[in-house]
Amino acid sequence: MWEARYMHKTESLEHFLTILEKSRSLKELYLHGLPFFFEVCPTERLLFFKFSKRKNCFDPKLGLLRSETLRVIDGNYDHFDEERLFASEFNKKFRVLGVKCNDTVRNIVKIFVDNRVRLIKKNDITSTKLREVLSEFGFNEEILSIPFISLGEVVGFMLVDRCDMDKANCFIGAFGCALGRLLLKKSVDNLTSIIESQKEELKRSEAICQIGKTALTIAHEMKNSLVGIIGLFGKLKDKIEGDQKAVKYYQIIDKELKKLYDFTLDINKFSKITKPRDFSFVDLEDVIDNSIEMVSAFANDVSFSVSIDENIDRVFADKSQLEQVFLNLFKNSIEAAKDKKRIRIDVSAKIEDGRVVIRIKDNSGGVDQETLKNMLKPFFTTKSYGTGLGLSIVKGIIDNHDGELFFSNVEGGLECVIRLPLKGGKKDGR
Repeated sequence: MWEARYMHKTESLEHFLTILEKSRSLKELYLHGLPFFFEVCPTERLLFFKFSKRKNCFDPKLGLLRSETLRVIDGNYDHFDEERLFASEFNKKFRVLGVKCNDTVRNIVKIFVDNRVRLIKKNDITSTKLREVLSEFGFNEEILSIPFISLGEVVGFMLVDRCDMDKANCFIGAFGCALGRLLLKKSVDNLTSIIESQKEELKRSEAICQIGKTALTIAHEMKNSLVGIIGLFGKLKDKIEGDQKAVKYYQIIDKELKKLYDFTLDINKFSKITKPRDFSFVDLEDVIDNSIEMVSAFANDVSFSVSIDENIDRVFADKSQLEQVFLNLFKNSIEAAKDKKRIRIDVSAKIEDGRVVIRIKDNSGGVDQETLKNMLKPFFTTKSYGTGLGLSIVKGIIDNHDGELFFSNVEGGLECVIRLPLKGGKKDGR
């Protein structure tokens, strides 16, 4: 009998390792790997949190019920309806809990997270609110916290009501290694992406800067000539009084000369960047997360707080260009608040008046009114370096997404507001 149990465990572990090896993304790992624990644990429910090092907090990622999960999978862990499992009511309720790094999540982390398995009795938890939250997810008496460890660090943990640790230890260790591997891969991919995007941004900025300088030179010469032409042309007005046809021609020419003069004054305005080439429905949370991870690789002592309305699922956009928007805005906030001991950037997204409204607030202390007035103009900069095109590029991208961009001083810092069309952004509008 012992040999039979050993053989069954070995076969199960081999199957589990195959599932982990085939997982090419974090979401795929969660959806294909975590349900397997119902095979090795008698637990009825599972709540999984992933650690985010850059934000120093845990994100609720997947909540599963045994009966619901096994019904969807029906014994096939390789091919099943992932979206049906991910869109379950239990998982939706769990992810709503995860307005990132809120007090409830922090309290859960404080009580349950350790580098060893911990069994907590619910009645020993002093927070009434936290006990109520755990009850909503079906935890009645005891909660078992199981950490997933990679390279000596807790990269995630799950809460279950029961588990046979002798049977599950190998599976827990394997999942922790797989999770750590994909997190490392994501970091490397993001670093590669930011390096490539910065190279392209530099090339584009240099080209635009050169074009801008040439255009400004041409505009300057045109303006000088137009000043003389308009001045001399004005003296002709007295010579043609009484000739109605000549007066009419004069008025037309005068109007067109003034339009041309105004054009030379406006020629330094930044022309819109090329229209985005790859519009699709993209996950706003994923775009923001990737941008935070990119900028965090090059900045220390920066904390992010992200709050995304549960009704926002996806936005219709060019993902790479939208990431460029957030990357530039985050870099600006970090550079503006570089003298602060601790830089804080708060990001929120809500649906307001039929549009997705994203607010990015920092603790830089704000800017003077002259800077606020001119900061979106091309070639305007208060730095001793750079082309002054960063925010112009941001504005060009937002304009090409039929959106709006505003800046304002708020208490303690500067706030950027981005308004984008909803275009299928509601979860119930998939």
